[in-house]
Amino acid sequence: MTLDHLGIAVGAPAARELFAALLGAAPYKTETVEREGVRTVFFGDGGTPREAPKLELLEALHDGSPVAAFLDKRGPGLHHVAFRVDDLPRHMDRVRALGIRLLADAPTPGADGTDVVFLHPKDTGGVLVELVAFRRAPRETVRVPWRGASVAAHVSGPDDAPPLVAIHGALGSTELETDRLIRFWERRFRVVALDLPGHGASDDVAGVPSWHDYADAAGAVLAALDLADVRLFGFSLGAGVALAVAAAHPGRVSRLAVHGANVRWTPDEVGPMIEPMAPERLAADTPFWAQRLAETHGTDADGAPRWPALAEQIRAFTRRLPGDHVSDDLLSRVTQPTLVSAGGRDRYFDPQHALDLWRTLPDARLHIWPDADHPIQSLDARALAGAVGDHLGSEWGPGSPTASDSAAA
Repeated sequence: MTLDHLGIAVGAPAARELFAALLGAAPYKTETVEREGVRTVFFGDGGTPREAPKLELLEALHDGSPVAAFLDKRGPGLHHVAFRVDDLPRHMDRVRALGIRLLADAPTPGADGTDVVFLHPKDTGGVLVELVAFRRAPRETVRVPWRGASVAAHVSGPDDAPPLVAIHGALGSTELETDRLIRFWERRFRVVALDLPGHGASDDVAGVPSWHDYADAAGAVLAALDLADVRLFGFSLGAGVALAVAAAHPGRVSRLAVHGANVRWTPDEVGPMIEPMAPERLAADTPFWAQRLAETHGTDADGAPRWPALAEQIRAFTRRLPGDHVSDDLLSRVTQPTLVSAGGRDRYFDPQHALDLWRTLPDARLHIWPDADHPIQSLDARALAGAVGDHLGSEWGPGSPTASDSAAA
């Protein structure tokens, strides 16, 4: 739970100009909430999940609105304090368990793309407290033909926002890995989240795909959806795929971020990964993970779980990695500004790989999360989404700082 905004009741629209002059910035959004009889005016950065607390001005639309009643009783001033949460129903239950009353039994739509609930001020020291959660955008799944099969692309976010294409890792999927980041990005980007061939909602494919096969499938999605000025994010296997896509489509891809990338695997790194991915071993050692794979990847036409065959396919892919590097020639063609990030405690490979990739790419910056392991779940989703979103949404390029080390928030 973090501070989202301070709500200030104002008696006249002229207050907008006053606060704009005071803050040295125009409001980023004005929105009317008819149900509450209020016009809201937001100052601050409404586009990034790491945003600093915002300021919300509340203007009464008519004499019968709650804000008008507040102004009549107290005059202009602090109206409420709002805290941002990721799971509003869970926090409502937690607040009830503390003996604090809620002013509604269920969340209601609020301003700035949120669902909200207020706490009874008599139980919170006389201060009106609001809990807010970003409302998830509707998501559409588009199936793109590719080599006699189809690739699933999950699309969400504003139609007119810049496109951000997200690619998960081996044995993963949008649901398992990138969705925890997408819920932050989709307020700012038109997100297109791919399930790689054989993964998630995408169709199975025969044989053992290579980096370039996966990249070709991603490129088919870019072409089918006619995406331009694309910002790419890739995790682990998806990072190598994203690099290959950026090199193959310089006219479509404008910026790039990769996390947990390794494009030069050694036999010593590959060996310890192969046996734990054997379906029988995985099911015995990590039954919860096996259950999640079963839920995410579904069943085949005969009703059998798909994930064991996928695991064998990825094991074969992994065995070939020491001889199937993403070449320096390909990397030299990734001229887009690229954020390279990695966990400092990655169980699979040394962060030196990230450093080498940063040095090889023509235009890159580096971010090491000191305490993070390889699984993307080891990172705070808000912090990673914020760092990646800041890079992909900026005009950063040559002449800006080229490297930074920082801890996960």
